[in-house]
Parts: sequence; structure tokens; C-alpha cells
Amino acid sequence: MPSITYDRFEVGLDLRKSASVADANRLRQLKNAYVTTGRVIRKRPGLTKVATLEAGTKGLFAGKGVLNTFYESGTITHANSLFTSNKVVHPTTTQLVERVHHADVFNGFVYASIEYADGSIKHHYLDGASPTYIADANCPNSAAWVKASSKIWSVDGEVVRFSATSLPRDWTSANDAGFLPTGLQQTGSLDALALGTRGRDLVVFFDDSAQIWIPDPDPELHVYKKPIQGVGTRFAQSIGKLSDDILFLSDSGYRSISVVSNTDSLSDADVGSPIDDIVAPLVNNTINPISIYYSGGGQYWCAIGTTVHVYTFSRTSKISAWSVYEFSIASIDAMAELNGTLYIRSADDVYRVDKSVFTDDGALYTMEMEMPFLDFKKTGVTKQIHGMDLVVQGSVDVSFKYDVNNPGYITNALTLSGDTRPGDVIPIGLISPMIAPVFSSETNEDCQIDAVTFYYENLGML
Repeated sequence: MPSITYDRFEVGLDLRKSASVADANRLRQLKNAYVTTGRVIRKRPGLTKVATLEAGTKGLFAGKGVLNTFYESGTITHANSLFTSNKVVHPTTTQLVERVHHADVFNGFVYASIEYADGSIKHHYLDGASPTYIADANCPNSAAWVKASSKIWSVDGEVVRFSATSLPRDWTSANDAGFLPTGLQQTGSLDALALGTRGRDLVVFFDDSAQIWIPDPDPELHVYKKPIQGVGTRFAQSIGKLSDDILFLSDSGYRSISVVSNTDSLSDADVGSPIDDIVAPLVNNTINPISIYYSGGGQYWCAIGTTVHVYTFSRTSKISAWSVYEFSIASIDAMAELNGTLYIRSADDVYRVDKSVFTDDGALYTMEMEMPFLDFKKTGVTKQIHGMDLVVQGSVDVSFKYDVNNPGYITNALTLSGDTRPGDVIPIGLISPMIAPVFSSETNEDCQIDAVTFYYENLGML
């Protein structure tokens, strides 16, 4: 009896082809699971609550060995020593902190862009001086900024301003502070909206394009390198690094700026195109996507609401796979990684991504994996599928879609666990030209799908 085994799922979620013609390793659904470096599917880690923070702070930034939060007035001290609260007073009036757009450590001190309840944004440098806010009138106080070449760079309409070298409070000194005339190089949208860095390069993002600059501590040595047309972003917090690449959310979906092999040029690479169909409808003016590179998982995470699009990348294992995580918490307001552990803030609750648990602080979540319709490499031939074997850690429910023109037709689920190969074949009893296996698990246990084998006979042409 012929048999066929599927045990490589390295592509992950990929919706670019229809279900009836997609390759077996291009999954139709991969929710609350990811592709491991062994090219198998594993349930995502759960969440363990670390603390409920004292009310009044916002943000979560890993720096100087702790998780930093920010507040505007009064005195707030976190009881949990893992957290440090930072007071960032508004320059003119009492305004509660609404949002922390970006924070980083510069010259050993925290630098942050803070949005207040009235919508104003101010830059703060927590070097012990008072006030903490940047008083220089030339500081753009915009949400998007980065550090590069010993300076702070921040968007300001048609220019990108930069501070004096190693002096983030000074945005005025001649021959040291200044601006890049980015708008002069544009043919489309003129206002810079976001910034990123890749190696030595500074990437300036516009709504519809990007520019590559080579910055230098000496303003006379700044070099405009090249434009990149047709790709841009207005979501500054979606920008994240992954290996030598920059990933970000555009209006079309996730995109990256990468190095073309054996050249010194940069190009738009559509790494996000496999999931454009599910991401593009989510992009509008009301979302506030936030991203992080999770080094503990080798993944880029971007959260829109409580849904996280996860890109798992491994150059050595040749893995580049998307999946979708849906978390059972009220919101995802900030993410930070400290000492290899990823933390998520939801209102005043902070959770850690915990590889040892498989609930979200006690709430069960469902892992789902759906393969495309499989024709066992015989197109248009009806098969009698007698049975299957499964290699799985934990247990899963398995069902089958059997009519490509009516994808809602699905069999009742079988619950399987362990390695079924040593025992009798698991009977299926389906007659169809192709089937789409669907796997799900909603148990408080680890689950990993390693391989599935089908035993069948070809009955002939339709």
C-alpha cells in the first residue's frame, strides 16, 4: 500500500497560493504555534504574571539591568525590584503620561520620547539633571528617533534633526548638531515618519518610500546613499531588527530592507507577502502596532491589539516562517526583553513569556495548524485513504477537510497522542482526490507536531 509522510514545515503560514495548489509545507493556518529550528510545529509558550504594577505608570523598557516604566507627577515606587519607575515631568503643565513611544540607553542613561494626555510629545534624558526634558528649542520632540554615530536622530517634518555628538541635550551647536535635508531628496511624500538603523546606515522612512544615509559624528561627512522607492511606513514602533535586516509594517503588510547577495545595494524584500491577505485588512489609522526582536526565540514580534504576527528566522536552519499568536489578555501595551526573557505589559499587569507553561495566566488557548489540500502527488486521482500515523508530543485533535470547493466540509475530530507508528494504523476511511488535515490542541501541555503519514490507494481518474 502506498504511503506518504509530511515532516517539514519550514515555510510556516503562507497564503499566496490557493489551498488546492499550495505546497504541503505552506500552511493555511498556524495560530498559537511556530516553526522550530527542527522544521516542526510547536505550541507557543504561555504567559505567567510577574507583577501588578502600582497605578500611574506607562511603558516598559529594558535598560540598565531593569524594566523601566515612566510617570509624570507625584512619587511612584515599584515594590518589585525588577522594575524601576522614572519621573518625566511635562515642561509647562501637569499631564499624565499617555504613551512611551521609544526608549533606549544613550551614554549610560535612559533617553525616551513620552506622549502626554494632551497629545504633546517631549524628549527626556534621565542623566540626573533637572529638568529631565530636553529644553533646546531645536529638539523636534517627535515620537520617532534613534541613536547612531554618537548622536540622537529624530524626525521633524521635511528634515531629520540630530543632536551634538555625545550631547543629547544639545541640538543647536554649530558644526556638530543640525539636520539632514531629507525632503530635498523626495519625489513623493516629503515628511519623514520613522527611523531605523542597519549596520552603519540610517534608514529614513516616509509614507511611500525610504532613504539610506551614512551618518557620521562630523556633520560634514554625512552621506546620502540611495533612495528606496515604493516601500515605506508610518508606524515607527513597528520597526524592528532581525539579523542584518529591518522589518516594519507598511500599508500593504510586513516588509523588510535587506542586503542583496554579494552587492552593496539595498532593496525592498517582501518577507511579509505570505501573510498579506490577513495583515493588510488590519492596517488603518487607528492601530498602534508595536514590535520587538525576541532574541530568546529568534523572532520578530509585531502586536496589533492582542494579535501578534511572529516571524521566526534562522539562517543556519533555513527557517523563515510566519505564524499568528492570539493572547488571552486585555491588551498588549508594551513589550521588552531582559536577560533573554520577554515581558508583556497589559495595563498595569506585566507577564513573562514562559516556555514552561501553556496557558495565558491560567486561561487556555488553542493551537491550530491547517495544511493545504494534499493530493499525494497525484493530481485529479481519487484516493481511498485508509489510515494515518502521527508523531506528536502531547495530544492533538485531528480532522480533515475533504472537498476543496466546500472548505466548510470537515470530518469529526480524532484525539491522538504520542507516536502512533508502533501500534495499529489509525483508521480514516475517506475517499477523495485530496484532503486538508487540521490539527488543534487546547490543553495545558506542551504540543509538538513532528510528522504525519497517510496510507492510501489510488482509485483512478475522476
